[in-house]
Amino acid sequence: MPKWRTRVFPLLAAPLGLLVRLYWRSVRWRVSGEENIEPFLKEGTRFIPCVWHQRQIFALAYLRRLRKRGVRPGALVSPSKDGELAARLLAKIGVTAVRGSGRRSGALAMRDMYMAIKEDNLSPLIAPDGSTGPPHEFKPGAIMLARLSGSPVVPVSFACTRGIHLGTWDRLLVPLPFSRVEIAVGEPILLDPIMAMTESEETIAEMGEALSAVERAAIARV
Repeated sequence: MPKWRTRVFPLLAAPLGLLVRLYWRSVRWRVSGEENIEPFLKEGTRFIPCVWHQRQIFALAYLRRLRKRGVRPGALVSPSKDGELAARLLAKIGVTAVRGSGRRSGALAMRDMYMAIKEDNLSPLIAPDGSTGPPHEFKPGAIMLARLSGSPVVPVSFACTRGIHLGTWDRLLVPLPFSRVEIAVGEPILLDPIMAMTESEETIAEMGEALSAVERAAIARV
């Protein structure tokens, strides 16, 4: 990393964090399905929020809101030096960064996420279609993490009245300021701890459908 980045990144994190919080506050929120995680909130039980990569922005915002209910939100961030800004920004908005790349170091990222759940009691947001896609294709890493940690998977999604899709591989959805955002929380899925060498296509398809169903529910409410 160039030396100028080392100097500039720490300076950018605070103002960017403020902008993100102001942006989140500019929209009108409504949450449906929170009763599905009420037992976890009352008992302080960690869980694994799961969202398609395209709809991470307000899934993360919602998870951050749950800090006042005892949830410790987390997110996977690249271990590269370029991921340093993202990690610092997350810290400024109250989200713990777990440094690891599912694409370059899948086993290490899985270990770090597992340790963050078990030892630090994090509820890390997982995008099961990965950092490069294909979009809306559920990959088995989230299932493996749930089996290892014994934590339930909770499908989460959002929709908005006015937003734009960026030109990224996932067509990231960004709600416009002052729009209405509908957060949908699905029923928890507790997976059997028994693991095989490969996950069955049936389990992967069921998990993908659960995530798509909660996305459709959010869209329907808009």
